[in-house]
Amino acid sequence: MSDKDARTVLNVTSLQAALDAAGWAGPMPTVLDTTESTNNDVARLAAAGAVEGACIVAEHQSQGRGRQARDWVSPPHAGLWMSVLIRPKDMPRDSWTWLPLLAGLAASDAVNSIAQVPTQVKWPNDLVVIADHGKHQGKPFKLAGILSEAIDDSTVVLGIGINVSLTKEELPIPTGTSITLERGVVNREALMAQVLVNLVARLEQWRARDQDLVHDYRAVCATIGRTIEATLPGDKVIRGVAVQVDNDGHLVIEVGSDTVIVTAGDVIHATI
Repeated sequence: MSDKDARTVLNVTSLQAALDAAGWAGPMPTVLDTTESTNNDVARLAAAGAVEGACIVAEHQSQGRGRQARDWVSPPHAGLWMSVLIRPKDMPRDSWTWLPLLAGLAASDAVNSIAQVPTQVKWPNDLVVIADHGKHQGKPFKLAGILSEAIDDSTVVLGIGINVSLTKEELPIPTGTSITLERGVVNREALMAQVLVNLVARLEQWRARDQDLVHDYRAVCATIGRTIEATLPGDKVIRGVAVQVDNDGHLVIEVGSDTVIVTAGDVIHATI
C-alpha cells in the first residue's frame, strides 16, 4: 500500500477525544473537506465576533498561501492545514512579532512529541528537520510553515501547515520533507490537539512576558549560529552570521564588523 492509499480523513469523533485528552478548553474546531484558504475562513469568523481559539482545519486548500503570498501546496488528507484566531487584546502591536515564532515553537513541540520527529524552528516561520547523515548532513528540510496575518488592531490569524504524509513527488521544493518521509508517527487528530494546547501555553507565556519563551525558542532555533542570506525590500541582500534572536523576536545578524537587526516583516526570504 502506498502512502497515498493509507491516508484517511480527519475523524471528528477522534479529534474531539484527542482534544479532551490534551486538555483543550477552546471551541471545537471546524473540519472542512475543502476550502480556498483556512486563513480567509478564520478571518471571516473573526469579523462575525468569534472568540480566540476559533479554528478551522481543511483536508484541502485550493488557494493556500505562505508568507509573501507564496502558494502553499496542500494535497487532500496529506497534511494538517489549519488556522487559529488570536485576539491580542492589550498586547503592544510591536510585540506581535512573537506570534509566528511562538506558533512555530508550539507546532515544533507537538511534532516532536506526537509524531516523534525531531524538528527545529527556522526563523521566522518554518519548522525544519536537520539531516543527520549522508550527503545532506546538517542541511535543513522544511516540514511545516507558519503564516501570521494581522486583520486589524485586535485580530491576528495564525495559519499552520504541517506536511504529514506528502511524498517526495508531492513536495513543492526539493528541500521539503514530511512526517512520513521522516518515518514519524502519523496521527493527525492527536497532532492537531497538541498543537492547539501548546499554542495556548505559549500565548500565556507571551502575555506574561515570560523569558522562558525566549529561552525555549533560542534553544531550538536552527538559524542561530548559521550563515544567513536575507533578502529585504528593494532586493537588498545581506549575508552574515545569525548570532541571536533578541527579546523582541528580531534576528541579530553580524555582517562583517556591523550588526544588523531585522524583523520578520522586513525579510522577504531568508536562507540558511
